[in-house]
Amino acid sequence: MERELKFLLDHAHIPALPNGYQVAEAQPTLHLLDEYLDYRGQILAAGWRLRRRRSDSDTLRYTLKSERTAGTSGPLSERIEIERTPEQNEELPSEIVATLAEAGVDMDHVLNRLQPYLTLRQERQPVALSNGDGEFALLSLDEVRAVAPTPEGERRWTELEIEFLATVPPEARDRATRELTAWFAAQPGVTVGGESKVERAARLLSISI
Repeated sequence: MERELKFLLDHAHIPALPNGYQVAEAQPTLHLLDEYLDYRGQILAAGWRLRRRRSDSDTLRYTLKSERTAGTSGPLSERIEIERTPEQNEELPSEIVATLAEAGVDMDHVLNRLQPYLTLRQERQPVALSNGDGEFALLSLDEVRAVAPTPEGERRWTELEIEFLATVPPEARDRATRELTAWFAAQPGVTVGGESKVERAARLLSISI
């Protein structure tokens, strides 16, 4: 389960944090190329989004994400996430193929016909985030460029993403969510988010998802 907070920024730097929160030394900036794949909307209709990602290391990874789970709102989203690297000679990781087939997608027909309907290029500055409970999340400053074959063509924005570690207890996660949301909501140049990147890009570029 992926659990993360999102905030939109009108600047390209990590904003000030509330007392008791601190970031570690910044890691090297990552350059990510994300392509969202489908064939005639079959994967989207089944409630999933399929992403193909290449990074600086040229490693190819596929990620299957569910729609936002019920009961989450505001900047916090929870989604089922399956991320895998394909084995040699695999068109798509077998676990992702099986999950989509179970969801009703005709993978015999779709597998070799996947095409990107949206491309995101990101410059990501990741850094570990901690508080009195220790390290609890990965904070990423993302400069995003979204491109699609629509009249709008391209959109850019900057966002702050805070992804909770899977080991964080629910009580600590809920407390950090409340404290960080209240803090950032009062900061100039910061807007409490909620949309995923693909949701925001689809809205800005008039893509039906």
